[in-house]
Amino acid sequence: MAKKKLAKDPIRNLLAGIQPALFLGNPSGTVAIMQDKVVEAGGDPDEVLAWIREHGGFPDKSFPVNQRHGLSPKPKQSSRTFYVIPEDELK
Repeated sequence: MAKKKLAKDPIRNLLAGIQPALFLGNPSGTVAIMQDKVVEAGGDPDEVLAWIREHGGFPDKSFPVNQRHGLSPKPKQSSRTFYVIPEDELK
C-alpha cells in the first residue's frame, strides 16, 4: 500500500527524496526538511506547505548560530525555514 501512496502523491515523492536536516530540535517521530532543499528539488514552497499542514506537519525556523551565543560582532545571519513532517507520512 505504501508504494501506491508514493505513486499517486508527487509532493510526498519529492519530500521523501530529500535528505532530512539533523539537529533542528524537531519532535520525535518527525523529520525536518529545509525549505531551500525543497525549492532546489523543484518544489513550490506554498504547495508543499499546504501538503505538510494537511498531513500533520508544520513550518518552523532555525535560530542563527550567532544569536544562540548572545552578542557577537559578526553580522546577524537570517533564520532558515524548515518543515517538520511526521515520518509516517513519507513512507
